[in-house]
Amino acid sequence: MHDAVLGAELLGRGAIGGFAVMAVLDATGALQYRVTQRGGVCALEMPASWQSARVAAIISSGPDRPEPLTQFLAGAGGVGLVTGHRLPNTQGEDGTALNRAALDRLAEGQAPQQAVDAVLQAHAEWDAGLVAIDAQGRLGMANSARARRRDDLGEFRRATAGASLGLLHNSIYARGDLAAQLGELAWSRLRGLAPRSCFLVLVDAVPLVSASRDCVHVDAQGTIVALETANPRLAGLDRVSTAVYLGADVRRDGVLVGAAATELYVRIRAGAACPVALPAQNRLLARMNDVEA
Repeated sequence: MHDAVLGAELLGRGAIGGFAVMAVLDATGALQYRVTQRGGVCALEMPASWQSARVAAIISSGPDRPEPLTQFLAGAGGVGLVTGHRLPNTQGEDGTALNRAALDRLAEGQAPQQAVDAVLQAHAEWDAGLVAIDAQGRLGMANSARARRRDDLGEFRRATAGASLGLLHNSIYARGDLAAQLGELAWSRLRGLAPRSCFLVLVDAVPLVSASRDCVHVDAQGTIVALETANPRLAGLDRVSTAVYLGADVRRDGVLVGAAATELYVRIRAGAACPVALPAQNRLLARMNDVEA
């Protein structure tokens, strides 16, 4: 899910790149949180052990939301997690937040879809969508009747015997079906599949070399090691600008492996592209060809 949110920050515009809350049930079933008010998902300092967590959830939108940020993502050790979009923390008729009410139903033994449906059907005109996952990995998700009337919604859901993934979004605008793009990206990570998209990152300053065609050269880890540009003005700039243009070739060891699906907007100085302070801004998403990525 981390990569899906990062993908939204790079591919889209709108309610992204601000606050983020991520939660996992760790190997012992205990609940753990990481939160940030600004900077989006890249500002979350996640332990390496979270990479193997069986149950995880995230919520992110614009910056500076009411504290505590954990109110936006309800969780309980050994029970599950309930995230969502719009205002999943809004109090219901009985004063209990909608996401917490769904979590309480999970604790009582209800299946996630049953819990989500019960809460949202009882609060049809509340502005919320919920995604619930229990400690066994079962998934449930839905929007309230009010939220379903929006024309800016995205949804992705996939489940197999061994894995489940759910995604809801609104107020994020991008080319194409954003939910499908993000869902496929997250699913490939979850299942260990050969990715059709991958993140490339600018770690150190690299020279901008004049060439007849734009190209990003990367190593096996996806680190940018060289940049070629057909823009004759780019290397002479001294400001933040687009160092990698949309559609630029991506090559590894000289072999064409894909194309840039987003742009790299970083500091240009002394003929080189230099990383900037915001971590997400040093990354771009590339569409990979039918080769090992």
